[in-house]
Amino acid sequence: MKRTKHFYSLLNNAGDSVQIDLNNYNVICNDTGERKRFYHKYLAGLIKRKYDNNIDLFRTSYRSRQPVDQATKQARKIQARIDRLTTQLNQAREDQLAIQATATPVE
Repeated sequence: MKRTKHFYSLLNNAGDSVQIDLNNYNVICNDTGERKRFYHKYLAGLIKRKYDNNIDLFRTSYRSRQPVDQATKQARKIQARIDRLTTQLNQAREDQLAIQATATPVE
């Protein structure tokens, strides 16, 4: 049995109108990574109300009401700190190499 299609006209980031079937649309939460399904009329209204009728904005910024578990939250904080410190370390190494390359030898 085929499911019916419910196409809605939404905008993308370029401001162009796109036709999307929201009846079988799966939403991915950007915090938890879980897939969610909504009734197509509710989803269309949600995108129009909270995301300025912009499907790309909705895809990149949708957050589920379900809280992120503490282990996942802690792991993300640690990974963000590791990334930040790695960037600082790489920058310090580049600065040190630049100083060594421009330094004149002492006789």
